[in-house]
Amino acid sequence: MRIAIFFRAHSQRKSEAMNIGKARKQWRRQKALLEANSHFKQLHQKRKAAILRLSNHRMATPESDDLGYQDDWEDEEETDVAHQQPPAIRRPPREEVEDDYEPRGDAMFDLTPPQVRRNLPPAPKQQHPRQGKFTTKVVTFYRNGDKHFKGITLPVSIRNYSTMDVLKHFLTGKVALSYGVRKIYSLSGLEVQAIEDFVDGRAYVCSSGKFSDRTPYGRADHTNSYWSTEKPMKGVRGSDRNLIINESDPTNNVLIEEFPTSRFGKFARRLSVNAVTQNPSIEPQVAQWAKPRVIQIVSNTHRASRAKILINPKTSQTFDDVLKDMSQAIMMHNPPVRKLFTWRTEDEVLSFTQLFRDFKDQSMFIACGYEPLKRTSNLGRQRDEADDLNASADRIVMDDIIDDYPKPSQRGPSMAKVGRYAMMYQDWKRFKDKRWKKEEETVQPAYPARSMIPVRSREPPLPPMKPRKAFLSNSQDSATTDESLELMDFEEETGKPARGVRIMEGRMPYNLRESKQRLLDKRIQIQNSPDLSQSEDQVEEDHQGSSKNTKPQGARRKEKKHTKQQHQPKKFLPAPMSVEVHGQLREFLPPSEEPKKQPDSPPKKKLKLEWVYGYRGFDMRNNLYVLPSGELLYTVGAVAILYDRDLDEQRHYLGHNEDIQSIAVHPSGTYIATGQKAGQLPDSTPSDVAACHCAHVRVWEVQSLCTHAILGLEFFSEGIACLSFSNENDGEWLMAVEQGNDHVISVWQWKEDCVYSKSSDYTLYDAASNQASSDAVVCGAFHPFDDTTMVIAGRQHLYFWTLTDNRLVRDKRSGTWDGEKPAYVTCIEFSHTGDVLTGDSNGSITVWEKDTDFTFKLRYMVQHAHERSVFALCMLDDGTLLSGGGLDRRLLAWDSHSGYTSSKVERLFPENAGGIRTIAPLNPGSPDGLIAIGTTRNHVMEGSLQTKFKYVLQGHSEELWSLAAHPTKPVFATAGYDQHVISWRADVHRCSWKVHVEKCCVCCAFSQPSGNVLAVGTTGGRFMIHSSEDGLHITSVQLGKEQIDVIQYSSDGSLLALGSHDHCIHIFSVMDEGHVYRKLGVLEGHGSFITHLDWSDDGAYLQSVSGNYDLLFWDIDNLQRVKAGTTRDVEWDTHSCILGYSVLGIWPGQDKGTDVDTLARSTKNRMLVAGNNIGAISAYRYPCTSYKARSTDIKHHSSHVTAIDFLYNDHYVITAGGHDAVIMQFTLVDKMGDKFDNLADSL
Repeated sequence: MRIAIFFRAHSQRKSEAMNIGKARKQWRRQKALLEANSHFKQLHQKRKAAILRLSNHRMATPESDDLGYQDDWEDEEETDVAHQQPPAIRRPPREEVEDDYEPRGDAMFDLTPPQVRRNLPPAPKQQHPRQGKFTTKVVTFYRNGDKHFKGITLPVSIRNYSTMDVLKHFLTGKVALSYGVRKIYSLSGLEVQAIEDFVDGRAYVCSSGKFSDRTPYGRADHTNSYWSTEKPMKGVRGSDRNLIINESDPTNNVLIEEFPTSRFGKFARRLSVNAVTQNPSIEPQVAQWAKPRVIQIVSNTHRASRAKILINPKTSQTFDDVLKDMSQAIMMHNPPVRKLFTWRTEDEVLSFTQLFRDFKDQSMFIACGYEPLKRTSNLGRQRDEADDLNASADRIVMDDIIDDYPKPSQRGPSMAKVGRYAMMYQDWKRFKDKRWKKEEETVQPAYPARSMIPVRSREPPLPPMKPRKAFLSNSQDSATTDESLELMDFEEETGKPARGVRIMEGRMPYNLRESKQRLLDKRIQIQNSPDLSQSEDQVEEDHQGSSKNTKPQGARRKEKKHTKQQHQPKKFLPAPMSVEVHGQLREFLPPSEEPKKQPDSPPKKKLKLEWVYGYRGFDMRNNLYVLPSGELLYTVGAVAILYDRDLDEQRHYLGHNEDIQSIAVHPSGTYIATGQKAGQLPDSTPSDVAACHCAHVRVWEVQSLCTHAILGLEFFSEGIACLSFSNENDGEWLMAVEQGNDHVISVWQWKEDCVYSKSSDYTLYDAASNQASSDAVVCGAFHPFDDTTMVIAGRQHLYFWTLTDNRLVRDKRSGTWDGEKPAYVTCIEFSHTGDVLTGDSNGSITVWEKDTDFTFKLRYMVQHAHERSVFALCMLDDGTLLSGGGLDRRLLAWDSHSGYTSSKVERLFPENAGGIRTIAPLNPGSPDGLIAIGTTRNHVMEGSLQTKFKYVLQGHSEELWSLAAHPTKPVFATAGYDQHVISWRADVHRCSWKVHVEKCCVCCAFSQPSGNVLAVGTTGGRFMIHSSEDGLHITSVQLGKEQIDVIQYSSDGSLLALGSHDHCIHIFSVMDEGHVYRKLGVLEGHGSFITHLDWSDDGAYLQSVSGNYDLLFWDIDNLQRVKAGTTRDVEWDTHSCILGYSVLGIWPGQDKGTDVDTLARSTKNRMLVAGNNIGAISAYRYPCTSYKARSTDIKHHSSHVTAIDFLYNDHYVITAGGHDAVIMQFTLVDKMGDKFDNLADSL
């Protein structure tokens, strides 16, 4: 009987539990429906009553005391019947029952599920459900010292992990540490000893050693704001929600009150979106009939950039958002799009309502950024406003100009020579830069103002045309062509100019009717005059008197000079001056009026190095260190650089005059030793000067940059391969290995400036045949724990040297290989136990351990750790060995405590960063693991294996040949053989943008005078145009197959000259603000490739220098070569040509074997700087016409200086090195080192 009752009660409880689950599901469904139901309150009250009755019924059942409310939802009638049952059958309800679902005010509409509270007897105390011995705890493990580690959550129990060692072994594969997981700490720093000590839900730290308590574990923000797991919803931002919901609609107000977003986020968002019926930026009456339309937008700054946009009136975006999206479709100077104007009337569009209602008949609009609108009437468009009838007289109708030019069938003899569209283009160029001047008297305009266009408008659209037909040929006279276009004919009936008549501009506006009548009278005189030719000349002169002469600027200037010379008495011209250039005598003509003689003294100002852009890592090793002060120490050319990353400042040690080859840091960090190579000087160099350029070592102080010792001025022959300070005796000894064939090893007492010991009778190799290469020694160092032991490595050798009784003896028992020797031992490092670690060209890492008989034997060998050579090894304080590969670009970690096994942590660097050349810890003694890395592509990066690496220094990685200064900003651009074009900011010493191109770059130039585009010439015969703001590629032109050596814009930016390796100069016409280029002709006459180009101030002449040192001059109007006497009085816009009268003084002082590679003149014509092929930079006065001109010379580059230029304000001089690929920025200072505010005052 008892068993039957038990099963009956059990089945009843089971059925009631199932009914409760169904009731809860039905409750959720009903709740979602009630949110959108207008009769929410009535249903809620009914449901509340049903819930109360079900609760009472559950409490009346003895078997269901511990269950929830009943799930059977009964109707009201059934519930009433149930209440009418006899009281003997029902069990009375409990007295102390409190229902906390009593509605109070707004709480009536709270959708919290009902719960029943009972006053039950206190339950006995039980153990925490997660604190038992066999209970599973869910805990999170973090990595020691890594705040960016996201953590690993694991269930931990004795069943899964019997001991702590098993758990640590498992976590070693999950949490990457140098020596694996050896200890587990709580966040308070207490070590966990047993599995039972873990607390459920807590966080713990895995460590290999000491606990790092300053790391905010688990507090890093790992969320990605750009990703969302939710389905994207329609509508607008939450901040604009009050604009979407109509406050006048009571339904929306009820929904907002009843369903707040904070409680039902998804439903609230959907309700708010569904409540939107239209775009708030457009009026409702307009949105009813408005349909999607396609409009065409035109860029305000690039009128050729156009795009078609589909606008939907029912879009959820605001009008400002739509304008921002337009920025991606067109090209702009100042994105994003801020305003929209109509193309026809230039009225601003303020909203969707205006776009779909007020301007529905217009389909073209102008998109403006932050710049103001360029006002124009746009060809063929008419303004409807009445005030346009009173437009100013400085506007002209391009439509009528185009129509008034004769068709090809109507051309005259002079018109056929030039071409109709060429005449149109010439007219536009004349009207572009000058305007009519307004006088007090009113002048009737030549045309109605209904379709006027301002003078500064866009170029008229011209069809494609051939250069020879559109522009003058070599045999034509430009003056004749201009004179053939001066006559004006008028139609007698209409009073308008006849077809083919040019509209002249003048300083004084004239009356068109009076001019017409005057010319008609002249025609009558011509017909009655017997001498027609004389009358025609007179008519032309009279017409020219009523208007301004419209000849080109160069022709006008030549005519003025020619007229002035006719009235002046004849003078004797100065005699030419000659100078010897590379064994050939060159003559240069001085100006007609010889200038004032300049003093022979050097300029008062000097060049002081301010900043060095780049790092030399493509051919040097072990040249990056971190000093105790936190400064980065590295060398470039003849300069040792100390860079403070926090202050963004550089300090330079300039004691060397040749390339620095090796560097060593004193154990105290207060002294630096640098060794330079021997200079390649001409034979005519004086002995005292040659002695200063020989190979030697300098020891200097870090704080003051003062030199404390100069070692081996006559001791070393070629250079110093490696340097190293001793460690045990506080750095009293300095080891130096000579780079010559003998490879003499010497130990110096540098404080006494004497040699302590050297290997004079015992060279590096036993056989003389093995000494053929001067780069056999790669690295060498003192042993950190034994000053009498030195390790030298290089090509096929690893030698251990011992210093005993002032003698250097090689230990032949140490450093023996078991198998074949590697081709090169590339790097050396020492472990904390004194082991010697080496990396070789096979990609292997070898560990040499000191044996009991004091010999170093091979202990471990990690074969093929890298794909090719191991360029760098670095031992961290925690025992982690870092290795860097050159070809595979990988950074690996090895655990020295576990037999140098892999830590399974690596970093792969991108190809544009290059391989790893050297590694230096940033914070020695800190567990953060931050390191600085120098790469083979001349970059310096910082980071760690746990964090990302970022660039600290950037530069070019191959030869650098091109440099260009911006005409109006402290900006300059460089382009090199590494196929990169980089824009630099001289004021902040940073890279603005960097782009990769398809070919190696040789030359570059900014457009004049605005500098909005940058032209780059390549070795493939193609020049490319990039935007100077962001490096965006605009266009490219294939000039030929030969390399483009030099490129230069004219002063007004209308012409572009390119000197090629095909011995020719190509001239292009520049239009549309440097975006369109058309070839005008080719200048031929040089016998070698073109190296330098300069334009005259008026753009009429060009001078060029070729590879065989020929200086030629060119007439651009006729595209032909002219004699030197024609241009002797021409003023040149720039002076980069290394030959000429104004720069002849730089050549007599040049020694044999030296050559001037580059030259630049200051913008104020006060100073001249030149760079030669040995890396020296010289500063002269300008003009430099004296044979005895003296200069101030400095040498910081390692090889030839390929480019040099002044910045726009003459405050800085920028130089580019060829082989070292380094850019240097100099500032002008006086003898005391103070900067000059005004360059003119400094001379």
